[in-house]
Amino acid sequence: MIATKTYTAKEGAKLLVKSYLLVWVFYFSFFMVLGLLSKWFPELINNEYKQERLLEMLNNQPIQLIISAVIIAPIFEEIMFRALIKPSYEDLLLFISGWISFLFMGFSEGLTDWYIRLLIMFSIFIGIYYLLQFLVPKKALLGIQKFLGKYALVVLVITSVIFGMAHIYNYVESFLINAALFVMIVPRIVLGGIAGWLKLKTGVLIWPILLHFLNNALAMGVMLLFTYVISN
Repeated sequence: MIATKTYTAKEGAKLLVKSYLLVWVFYFSFFMVLGLLSKWFPELINNEYKQERLLEMLNNQPIQLIISAVIIAPIFEEIMFRALIKPSYEDLLLFISGWISFLFMGFSEGLTDWYIRLLIMFSIFIGIYYLLQFLVPKKALLGIQKFLGKYALVVLVITSVIFGMAHIYNYVESFLINAALFVMIVPRIVLGGIAGWLKLKTGVLIWPILLHFLNNALAMGVMLLFTYVISN
């Protein structure tokens, strides 16, 4: 198992940069290999699968998309998927709070303006987190912490795969898996794995959150630039 040590801000930043470079080295290598393989296995690429919802938001609600993809997603997705990797007591409370507030967003879609829902979501998240501190003593979660810590690498793999699978809904409305869709989520699985490794290595969520932020910010910047060039 990878040992966890206390990282200074400088050490954590260096590890973050290395991890970010590793992500993009993988992206470049993966799509180079995919381009070669698609000549013999054309089913690996299906141009019918597009991130329709993201493209629609980019055209009609760019501010909402930027806030959701660059700020909300890195914070909440890392809490929801990486908090269980060798968790602290606080990580487990964040995990519970994150999922409850996320479910609120899912069930409240269309009820009111998106920014009001976001404000309510953050209020629910913070409220539940502090409420759990009063209701759940640290001793009550020690067994779960020890179990998840013992199988940290297994948890890392499982959560990375689930994280990737969740992004299938970027391309289709109902869950579906085939060669083309699996290829599309492989980069997300790898991103989840590297973010999980950062959590396992440092023991804190801030570094995987920053990695996720950098990844999404660059991707969003490229999308905005491409849209601007096409429209002009």
